[in-house]
Amino acid sequence: MTPRPERISRTDVLSAALELVDANGIDQLTMRRLGTALGADPMTAYRHFRGKADLAAALADEFWATLSLPTTSGISDWRTYALTLMRTIRTELAAHSGLIPIVATHPITSPAALAVADDAIGVLLELGAPVDPTLGDLVNVLVMLTVASAMGEFSAPAGSEGESENQSDDDSHPEREDAEAAMLARLPHLGRIIAAGWQPSAERQFEAGIGAVLYGWPLPHPPAS
Repeated sequence: MTPRPERISRTDVLSAALELVDANGIDQLTMRRLGTALGADPMTAYRHFRGKADLAAALADEFWATLSLPTTSGISDWRTYALTLMRTIRTELAAHSGLIPIVATHPITSPAALAVADDAIGVLLELGAPVDPTLGDLVNVLVMLTVASAMGEFSAPAGSEGESENQSDDDSHPEREDAEAAMLARLPHLGRIIAAGWQPSAERQFEAGIGAVLYGWPLPHPPAS
């Protein structure tokens, strides 16, 4: 008697979809390609998802639901923890660059993903964040900045065929940033800022942006008249 084939689970479909998105981006994800990756009929994924849009929403929720929150070891200030949390999110997004546009365009909706968000807010409150409606806005702004930073640095440019066009294994960030700095230095006004000590750096600008929201932008005040 021929053994009955093992049933492909929702988790199996999500895992295969994530691999395809990581390799080629969401634009190249189709239910037919997903069926091939699963070694199954192209209609297999439809047993768990209504279509590509439903699958993409599930991938976004899965990202948040599986996010491991950083520990509070050595952290006593809620703002410091918020910065650490955003660094963690950015690192996880960098590991799945094809997923970034999906995460950027889907709100957190699943109970599991919302539970992680609730846990994060709980840690901030325990560390002294105020129980205030604006805390929700603050966290959302921090996440938006973090996802936007990751998209600009790690995602394939719009119109490209996949991750390989965005950066290769031997394409280092310092080399790109040095070339950009050299180009900007030839422009009169940006050149003045570079001469004063500024250098383009995606990571530093991420840190500065998150820090500005949490602590205020550190520009010097003009001298008193």
